[in-house]
Amino acid sequence: MYELLRAAQVELRGKAKECEMLKRKKQSMLANQKLVHDFMLFIKAIDKNDVDNVQKLAEKAMMGAILNMMNGGGGHGSKDSGFSADHDGKKEA
Repeated sequence: MYELLRAAQVELRGKAKECEMLKRKKQSMLANQKLVHDFMLFIKAIDKNDVDNVQKLAEKAMMGAILNMMNGGGGHGSKDSGFSADHDGKKEA
């Protein structure tokens, strides 16, 4: 009886670790997807000569976020990554 209980506990711990790993992987993928989306908005704004959007998506902030991602740094969606949402949900540098 105790052996079955221990085996179930070990299996449950393994599943919990797997679940946490998958959650972290999902968060990382979503952060990368958001970064690519923001970068595409920046490129489109440059292409259209849309000065307002270019200023909102400042090149320096974008490059900092890209370098942070390339260097394996965390915080893709954090304040330090160069992009944050203002009160209207729009992006600003």
